[in-house]
Amino acid sequence: MALALSASTVKSWFQYRCERKVRYELFTDEELATLPIAVDVREQSWAMLGVDYEERVLRRLNEEVGVLRPLAGEFGLGEADAISFLRGHSRQQFASQLNLRPRSSLRILEGTGVSLKRVFPDLIHREIDVGGRTIFTVIDVKATRRATSFHKTQIAFYVRVLEALLQEIGVSAKVSPTGYVWRIPDRGTADGNEYYREEFGLAPYVRLVDDFCANLLPQIARRIVEPGENAPRRDETFFHLYFKCEQCKFLEHCMAAVSEARPPASRDVSAVAGITHEAKRSLYRLGVRQVGDLAKATGLANVPGIGWSLSRRADLLTTRAQAIIAQQPRRTEEAHTYLMPPRADVMLLLSVDHDPVDDRLAAIGYAHYRFGTLVREVVRVPLTGSNEEEAATIEAVLGQLVSDLVEIDASNQAGAEIHAHIFLYEPSEAVRLQEAVARHLEDPRIRGGLLHLVRLFPPEDVVPEPEFRGAHHLPATAVRTVIEQLYALPTLVSYDLRQVSHALAAVGEIADPYRPEEAFQRPFSSLLSIEVIRGLREGRRNAPGKERVIRDVSARLRTLQHLIAWLFTQNAVSSQPLLRLAKRPFRLHATFDPLNAEDLDLLLACEILESRAGLLEALIELAQPARRRRDSGRAMTGLHIVRHWTERGRRQFIFRVPPENRETDLEPCAFNLILTDDDPDLRLDPTAWPAIACRFEPPRAGFEDRIDQIRISMTEADFLGTTFRTMFDRSLTESVWCLDQAFGDINGPRTAQFLVDLAQARTGT
Repeated sequence: MALALSASTVKSWFQYRCERKVRYELFTDEELATLPIAVDVREQSWAMLGVDYEERVLRRLNEEVGVLRPLAGEFGLGEADAISFLRGHSRQQFASQLNLRPRSSLRILEGTGVSLKRVFPDLIHREIDVGGRTIFTVIDVKATRRATSFHKTQIAFYVRVLEALLQEIGVSAKVSPTGYVWRIPDRGTADGNEYYREEFGLAPYVRLVDDFCANLLPQIARRIVEPGENAPRRDETFFHLYFKCEQCKFLEHCMAAVSEARPPASRDVSAVAGITHEAKRSLYRLGVRQVGDLAKATGLANVPGIGWSLSRRADLLTTRAQAIIAQQPRRTEEAHTYLMPPRADVMLLLSVDHDPVDDRLAAIGYAHYRFGTLVREVVRVPLTGSNEEEAATIEAVLGQLVSDLVEIDASNQAGAEIHAHIFLYEPSEAVRLQEAVARHLEDPRIRGGLLHLVRLFPPEDVVPEPEFRGAHHLPATAVRTVIEQLYALPTLVSYDLRQVSHALAAVGEIADPYRPEEAFQRPFSSLLSIEVIRGLREGRRNAPGKERVIRDVSARLRTLQHLIAWLFTQNAVSSQPLLRLAKRPFRLHATFDPLNAEDLDLLLACEILESRAGLLEALIELAQPARRRRDSGRAMTGLHIVRHWTERGRRQFIFRVPPENRETDLEPCAFNLILTDDDPDLRLDPTAWPAIACRFEPPRAGFEDRIDQIRISMTEADFLGTTFRTMFDRSLTESVWCLDQAFGDINGPRTAQFLVDLAQARTGT
């Protein structure tokens, strides 16, 4: 079979890094059918959107300056028109869908066994520089908000082909070293014809393309794929299933390897959640190809040469494989989590869906549960990507959340002692909500909500009450993260609410799993798909309407509540508490008045929130178990004191570092380090950090080559202080210490004080 490469396949490699996808795309459609390989030939919303957006942009450009375009019904410019444009004989300065296929072989494909398919870049611009030389610039029109590296490598491939064609037809011209992606403007919408010209240097991406063609493409082309009856009889291509595969036309074919129709032990190792491409390659080299192999791979973490990441996660992955074999949830090695409180009388649940095309919220859901009973539910689905409708959506949903918090605060002021907490399923939902709020800071309704966020997570220098400091401020929990820490489930991925809830329902842990309608089902996520979102916003025939979207969001909120209740139950029946986030009865703080907010209030709130966001991120990292903190590179754990002494007013420590803990991002002279015996009450209390602060000292002469020891110092006053001395005395027998990256904000408090001074000067106080 003849193999041929297209520009979209080059982009595909740098987007997915999937050997199988590239190998299959080297075939023609007819050849794929003879193998046979299942191919999804349905038009995808994202592809249709890209074609429509490109057409609107080109139509506008044609009206403004003129574009040489193919005739209606033709695919690409005719050869005569294309050569005429390249020779400078056409009046238009832009050409669309120019056929760039040279007659001779492409130099970068020589020796690969692969020829070139037809290549049609979106736009090529021809101009004459001041020296009279012709310069061609390659442009790609993309319905995206951000030009990614794989978009740029596609343009780099166009450049290589254009250079070859110009040489072949004898045109003395220069190809611009700058490429362009014309994309959706940051404040624009996908249904318009406006575009932002994002330029970039081509050189690094051309090198990536050259390297791919020289070193990787020949290997991929040699992979044997032999025909069989219902599927290839022999297929040497490497593949891995993960969330990016959702847009791949070969997904159905690959999913057969992890299908529930297969016995659990014989499923491909991709069925184990959390395995990466490189981890799977390492497992394959060890002969671990199926779930059953991984479930029996004890001691995997100690196998030489498997890679740092896989060695750190080996035990967890083995436990997940065992859960798939048993079709039962299993506890992980993590004894507890500090990311979720052990109780919540009031559960405030949020669900956030995002349209990546319009870069706007696609749906927000809010449910208020009090002692397990639904009090109210609010779901809003904006039908457009306009700023106005998104702001109104945020106000409607978050306004109700704030109103409920104010009511709970009033009850607690009266002595009710209600514990309240906010929950989402995915951490990404909180990020999307934060980004949406940031888009509307000029709106007074959103500004008021911003100040309420400060009241949810107040700064220590504004709220002096010690009982409201430290970890007690963690305002929300991403339930998926908690489940991942504590349990290994028989699921393909843990970020799919449907799979997680069905795995628990199958063993009787919850009664009502999430059952999406067929149109809402996705293989790797339960958030709204781009097919549903764009179908709704563009009014496509047979697309789910607004009411069906509302029902789906409501069903997810209901299932989220069941998962939270299950975690509370597991915590109650466990011999050791699983959920250890300390939370007192909820109280708002009245330092700021959201109803009378002025510009300086907003600036102060933004400054404080930025600082508190950094603190919150540090607390979330510090709440992880020692092994997770070590694996993230933000901590050195399992340290043992060799000796200590006093020198120039500082206590010096020599610690022995176990071999498995020596790879870290911490460096000598780093700021904001704390030394603990892994006591969470100190680790998660920012007010205690000054008493346990330390310095990672650079090695002294004679110790530069020692990798098994490090030197830490702290002030003698802190060493003798009650906080550290109590910890030091109780740790003499265990002698296991942790060096962690904490958080410090030098400029934030100064900026906040400056704004306060400005406000006082303005009011004359």
